[in-house]
Amino acid sequence: MSGVGRSAAMSHVWTIGRTEIRRQWRKLRDNPMQLLAIVIAIGFFGLLSMAGIGLLYAFGAGVAAGEFGNPLEVARMGVVYVWVFITGLSGYQTYATGLDPDRSDGLLTTVSHRELIGGLVVGKLLLWGVPAFVLGGIGALVFAAGAGSIATAPLLLITICSIVTLGILSGFVLALAVKNSGVRSKLLTRLRTVFLALLGLLYFGTIFTQSVDSVLDPVVSVVVRTPLAWFGDLALLGLSTDASVFRALGAVGMGVIGVAIAPAVLGRLAKWFWYADPVRVDNHETNAEPTESGSSRLTSFLSQPVYGVARADWTRARRNPITLSFVLYPLMLLVMPITSTIQTGSVGGILPILVGVSGAWITGSLFTLNVLGNEGASLPVTVLGVSSGKTLVAGHVVAGVLVGVPVTIVTTAALGVMSPISLPLVGTYTLSTLALGLCAGPLASGIGTLFPRYEEVSVSRSQEAIIPSTIAFAVYSIALFLVAAPTLFAHTGLINDALADSLGVHPVVIGVLGAVLTALMAGCLGALSTFRSSRAVERFHFD
Repeated sequence: MSGVGRSAAMSHVWTIGRTEIRRQWRKLRDNPMQLLAIVIAIGFFGLLSMAGIGLLYAFGAGVAAGEFGNPLEVARMGVVYVWVFITGLSGYQTYATGLDPDRSDGLLTTVSHRELIGGLVVGKLLLWGVPAFVLGGIGALVFAAGAGSIATAPLLLITICSIVTLGILSGFVLALAVKNSGVRSKLLTRLRTVFLALLGLLYFGTIFTQSVDSVLDPVVSVVVRTPLAWFGDLALLGLSTDASVFRALGAVGMGVIGVAIAPAVLGRLAKWFWYADPVRVDNHETNAEPTESGSSRLTSFLSQPVYGVARADWTRARRNPITLSFVLYPLMLLVMPITSTIQTGSVGGILPILVGVSGAWITGSLFTLNVLGNEGASLPVTVLGVSSGKTLVAGHVVAGVLVGVPVTIVTTAALGVMSPISLPLVGTYTLSTLALGLCAGPLASGIGTLFPRYEEVSVSRSQEAIIPSTIAFAVYSIALFLVAAPTLFAHTGLINDALADSLGVHPVVIGVLGAVLTALMAGCLGALSTFRSSRAVERFHFD
């Protein structure tokens, strides 16, 4: 490439990088909730940075005082942990939104893929590099003050900037490698949603079970044996430690080589991704529709219109699972009891109770909390096509019941048997959970028509979907817990015993009374709510 061509390419790269930063700022500015989340995240990382700077001072003072038996090993581990964190964070953000710039097709017809990926990388380096340089400079000076050696400040600053740069570049490589695997493998494309869900569960599981170290230690133990750990020698080279000049120079050389080969590697991976002919998963292939035998079994006790609505719900959920993202909120209720169960190795009395009510909570909200808005652009055809509002509502209810109720009942009963709850009370609570699960959908349907949502909203930074309104979800949640309150109180150990003692009856009697009361309330309110939603469908008018 000639000097003029190289200059033009660099100009394109810088322009794309600056434009990417402005584009991200406009998106944040136009989304107050996301901007608030970013402000909270910045505040959280600010606190972490302050704590890290304090630790750097303590570490420098400790090294100078000889309090650490092997300070070089501590420095190497610290360098590796920072690199793993930056790589993971950069890789996730790049995978989620960093490789999909606005008007990417138009960009790729005006600039090369190498210039486009270079601009995206430059934008990320500017966005992350400036704060890293400022905080790294402060941390380096604080470390030097603690160690009593000003010569360590520039060495530590070089180390921090190098690790951040290599981490960002590694994140891009990781994200592009995963993206390339996805666009070329039909199996991976099909399993993408499952994989991301499992990854999310693993992430939250490690956080809540306080087992982050057990997950990261195998990765760190491998990386610490690579030349990347030599940056620890570079950071401590100005102090009287076992740091090696040759390893420090090797770390600098590795950083230079990494930055030098990154454009070629990223350019090649970006070319494979952006110019790929991605595999297409036909949603109408095998397993997309129920089998003939499965369809006939369902239609034997369901009318064809009701079955059609339920099947449409399942198909939409399979094609676009993000529309059901709101059902993750009820699962948060189970985090602490599940964590306790994992840590103690035994099922407590509260877990089956919460699983039962959470299962009913999810069952009701799956497809019936927005019976009109769920139809999207096909709403006019759907409303005009169904014979009555009851048909549409019944189809949505059946779709949730057939998915949620069996799982909830089996899980609740199994955990109840393994818990200290007596078997008769397990039976009464399981029956009340069944009633609650069957009536949760009808209860949600009327609330959803009172507070419908027809427009798409931002579910993540890169995806929009029609989901129930926040008000509808909150009102439904409160109503469900009010209905479930009698059986929850009647089957909670201390409350059950206290009521049985005060009334002079057997604890099972309290359980039966609570289950019956919940079933009656759920049935009556569910019937009224279904009447409201059916009338809302039948009276729906188009402006």
